[in-house]
Amino acid sequence: MNPKVSVIIPNYNHAPFLQQRFDTVFNQTFQDFEVILLDDASTDGSLELLQRYAQHPKVSQLVLNTKNSGSPFKQWKKGIDLAQGAYIWIAESDDYCELNFLETLLKLFEKNTVLVYCASEIINFLGEQEGRHVWADALDKKRWTKSYTNTGENEILEYLRFRNTITNASAVVFKKKAVDDIAFPVHMTFCGDWYIWIELLKQGEIAYTCQRLNYFRRHRDTTKSVKPLPLEQKRVHEYIEIVMKHSNGFSRFINRSKYYWIFDEWRDKFKSNHKIKNLPLDFLIYNTFRKF
Repeated sequence: MNPKVSVIIPNYNHAPFLQQRFDTVFNQTFQDFEVILLDDASTDGSLELLQRYAQHPKVSQLVLNTKNSGSPFKQWKKGIDLAQGAYIWIAESDDYCELNFLETLLKLFEKNTVLVYCASEIINFLGEQEGRHVWADALDKKRWTKSYTNTGENEILEYLRFRNTITNASAVVFKKKAVDDIAFPVHMTFCGDWYIWIELLKQGEIAYTCQRLNYFRRHRDTTKSVKPLPLEQKRVHEYIEIVMKHSNGFSRFINRSKYYWIFDEWRDKFKSNHKIKNLPLDFLIYNTFRKF
């Protein structure tokens, strides 16, 4: 009999955090799951711990890359292709969670629900808690303080097309059958999760619990940290790709001010530390918004 949940743990150079990740996955109060371990050519000693846990009875796969894939979403796709469960949990290797994470989130699924998620607590490199993750509050300061359900169409129209309001994959569980037909964004480095959430929610409903069951670690190696200029350019291009793709169906509802954060983020990251030397990208963003 196949497990109900496939837990995919994609790792790249997160040796300091792996033990806590494993402890909070393998000791879940809900136990009907398999674990798929992936490594993207780590060089920090992760392999020893991964290979040791490969013998755990819950581990169905250990896949070790000899060359880095260049995209976390290639790893996601690899794990999903191997998954046998009806539900997928991408448990990022530098995060951790409460032991009742799966038990709580699985109860939120109804017939038409394709994605459920919980509130996240931000933690730093040392594991110190820094408060609730508030990235989505720019759209609505009160919404994520309460649990809710919504249709996928409304969630996209009202929130998700403006910015990635589901900011940490470790907080999400989704139905595997809903992702099977998605054209996976393996060309993306930063924003593939945003793309995937939108594509999933075109197929059904969403549920959210305001319980902080996930701990989202922020450090210099996370995708949201400041990167070298060429990578930050790629990040902005990915933002624009998603905005342009998913705004077409809602053209009469466009409010350009909802997207100014993209320009502001680019400006602030580089102007503040005097690294901004390539202004044409600023004008690319501006000209893109003028098309709305």
